Amino acid sequence: MKTIAALLAAAALAGPALAQDEPRPKAEVVERDADGRATKVSVDGKVYEVCRDGKTDGCINPRDAGLDFGSVPLDHWPGKPASEGRK
Repeated sequence: MKTIAALLAAAALAGPALAQDEPRPKAEVVERDADGRATKVSVDGKVYEVCRDGKTDGCINPRDAGLDFGSVPLDHWPGKPASEGRK
């Protein structure tokens, strides 16, 4: 399941143009919690848990699954990388 996170991270690093040009896979909600929030989705026939508080590894970001909650990925890097150091 860590592969999902790695693929999503690689797509984010590829740049905003790729993210805008590539359509996101269609996710279908297959399980909801007592509050009605999606907890599992199916993408291309494979079921993934949706990331939430306390569950951040081996899951799919809700926004990447097409849901309307969860963190929104940055479309740019707001500062210098830590490797460049401060001056």
